[in-house]
Amino acid sequence: MLMEIGVALITAKLIGYLFERVRQPAVIGEILAGIVVGPFIAGKIFGMEYLSPETEGIASIGIILLLFISGLEMGIEEIKTAGKSGLLTSLFDVSIAFIFGYLVGHILGYDLITSIAIGNILVATSVGVTVRTLMEMNALHSKIGELILTVAVLDDIFGIIILSITLGKGSPLSLLIKISLFLLIFLVSLLIITRLKDIKIHIPRLILTFALSFVFIFSALANMLGLATITGAFFAGLVFSNFSYRRRINEITRQMGEIFFIPLFFVWVGASFDFYAIEDIGYLVLFFIPMAIFGKIIGCSFGAKLSGFKAREAIAVGIGMIPRMEVALVVVATEISMGIFDEKLSHQILASTILLVIITSFLSPVLLKAVYNKFKL
Repeated sequence: MLMEIGVALITAKLIGYLFERVRQPAVIGEILAGIVVGPFIAGKIFGMEYLSPETEGIASIGIILLLFISGLEMGIEEIKTAGKSGLLTSLFDVSIAFIFGYLVGHILGYDLITSIAIGNILVATSVGVTVRTLMEMNALHSKIGELILTVAVLDDIFGIIILSITLGKGSPLSLLIKISLFLLIFLVSLLIITRLKDIKIHIPRLILTFALSFVFIFSALANMLGLATITGAFFAGLVFSNFSYRRRINEITRQMGEIFFIPLFFVWVGASFDFYAIEDIGYLVLFFIPMAIFGKIIGCSFGAKLSGFKAREAIAVGIGMIPRMEVALVVVATEISMGIFDEKLSHQILASTILLVIITSFLSPVLLKAVYNKFKL
């Protein structure tokens, strides 16, 4: 494991630096580094299976810290500003992405339940790649960055509700209670931390330790209540965004994350791509991937435009929302376990989703940076 981590980090740094030199996001290089040290290159050469489950567990902390930093830097007030726009954009995003997914199944002649299941997959969004790109461009606090993060959080909630309603994964009332409980705990935590913002602590690094402990506990709590762990991490960042030690917590957490955990997470993303699964895609992929990409761009762009954003800003929001990652794979795994797809279609759906993850992980940072720089949003 130690050898894996050492090789992964230095490879990520070197390839990430090369991408920065050609004015591309370093995160693409880090994902590519994962492919290099993963089972399909290094694994073949050295006869080993990179990366191990232990390394994967450590790497998963990276996405938690990334979303915690995002919430910490953004703050409650900026979320309030983007709130109405985020709700409208998310409603259009989720609706159109679901419809586009349903149409994929309908066009290919699948039954109603299968088409709905495909729609559920395309609703999922994972903005870890986008957030990292926005940080590199110092654009996380822009109107676009604020809206993307707000929509991503709302998408997670709406996606879970849609999955429950359409395929019976828990009752809508039960989900509503869990989401309400999570928000209540968030508000209580926010109130307590705000009241303690002027407290003076004399135990060295206790505040930092407490903040890190809180983000892990809050992420686990979100997962227990049916939400994504990254949603819990983001809300944990919002809790500490009004704290007097906010800048210190952000500084140390960001250094720790960017040096070790965050690059390791994106290396794991690259290493986890199963290229063998792509061999069994069939005609499904010809509709699945384009509809997945354009569904997000059209839905988010339309919602952002109605919220008062300029056309070019709205398009940038849509591009920032196209990545799929762990959430889409979790939805696929859930639907397969429910027996919605037959064995052959299960392989094709899973392989198409994996390819979608690969393409959107590389495509979104490049397009987002190109659009952002061209129009100087």
